Amino acid sequence: MAMGGWKRVIEQPQRVLITRLSAIGDCVLTLPLAVQIKRLWPSCQVAWAVSCAARQFLVHHPAVDNLIEIPRRWLNNPASWAQLRRDLQSNRFDLVFDPQGLTKSGLLAWLSGAPTRIGFDRSQAREIAPWAYTHRVRRTRQHMVDTFLELLSPWFEIPPGQGDFDFPRFPEAANQVQQWLDQLRLSDAAWVGLNPGAGWPTRQWPPQRFGMLARELHRDFDRRSLVFWSGEQEHLAAQIIVEESRGGAQLAPPCSLLELTEFLRRCRLFVCGDTGPLHLASAVGTPTVSLHGPTWSDVSGPYRNPHRAIQSAIPTPSRKLKRSGPPYAMLGIELSEVLAACVGMIEQAEDPASRAAA
Repeated sequence: MAMGGWKRVIEQPQRVLITRLSAIGDCVLTLPLAVQIKRLWPSCQVAWAVSCAARQFLVHHPAVDNLIEIPRRWLNNPASWAQLRRDLQSNRFDLVFDPQGLTKSGLLAWLSGAPTRIGFDRSQAREIAPWAYTHRVRRTRQHMVDTFLELLSPWFEIPPGQGDFDFPRFPEAANQVQQWLDQLRLSDAAWVGLNPGAGWPTRQWPPQRFGMLARELHRDFDRRSLVFWSGEQEHLAAQIIVEESRGGAQLAPPCSLLELTEFLRRCRLFVCGDTGPLHLASAVGTPTVSLHGPTWSDVSGPYRNPHRAIQSAIPTPSRKLKRSGPPYAMLGIELSEVLAACVGMIEQAEDPASRAAA
């Protein structure tokens, strides 16, 4: 919602800071804000404060001129605040956007010394973050991409569904991915990507069901699956999927975020829960089937790419169990639902009329 009576306190900022520290998926969803800032003020320098692995792609993004790496637990070390304040203020930022809306991001905005600091009011921001801003925006949009773009509402109204990721390509990573696909004999195949992992245990769909999905797709549609993973726990889940698939799935090699992105550009369909790789797939336009349990697909689901989103009919028992605890809501998503969505996406991709419309 535009801030009707607001005076435009700065017409042409020269140095802008975005305080989106984490997580990977949220950083992807914030990229359209950086893209739009550059379109609105082409000559300004955009810096991004980050403390997660998203730095791997942010450093290459054309809308980000400077990356400021912040220690993950800086808020727990008050002795470091003075030096951090000096480092931030040396950049002489005149405008800060805080899409994260937490104490750790809002306090960074305040420490920067920027005279104009824009964030959300209590409709989106939490903890003490709203107190750190000079101006506050009320959230009125549904999807998070459109919500973050509302921070620009004092200057420019962007219609919902119009955010652009402008995600870069990574030639070196692409070459490595092509070599792996050659080794896996998937270079010329219409393969499906599967990702069983998620930051919250409550967002994870059972690996046995992923495995049965891969088996069905291979048997009935001749679609082989490649299972992506990161870390020991996800590796174990990926192995279960491969075993359950009975030859329908293969294990992806361990890869960086840049390599994962180039894998995603090449797969015909990507199936996963609400997690970072889902948003990377959206950013590069890969068709997706997304599985949503404790989160809402119209809030943090796919954005502007061909997709089908499956929302669990089982609500999360309590707010406390939203991040941790048994994945009740994800267990409510049946294999038949996911298979039907995948079949629909495959048929849509093979339909000449659908391809022409795209």
